[in-house]
Amino acid sequence: MIKSTAAQSIQRAAQNYLKKIDWVMEHNPEDIGELACLYAGISGIKECIKALQEDSLITKREEELLNSEMEELYIHCQIK
Repeated sequence: MIKSTAAQSIQRAAQNYLKKIDWVMEHNPEDIGELACLYAGISGIKECIKALQEDSLITKREEELLNSEMEELYIHCQIK
């Protein structure tokens, strides 16, 4: 369970991204441009996670959990 406010915010962002990815995959799965933008956004979120952990705003365990969620987003964002 993630408890810190910063980690919860990142987790909410990941949930929002998953909704966007799912919408694109359902309505226009060939929209490579949109998927590329979402993929790039995930990379940006990962950089935020790293910075938050370096600044001790999230724990190492929270960083690991959030990075695991980001990897799941990358998988969802792949063109099938």
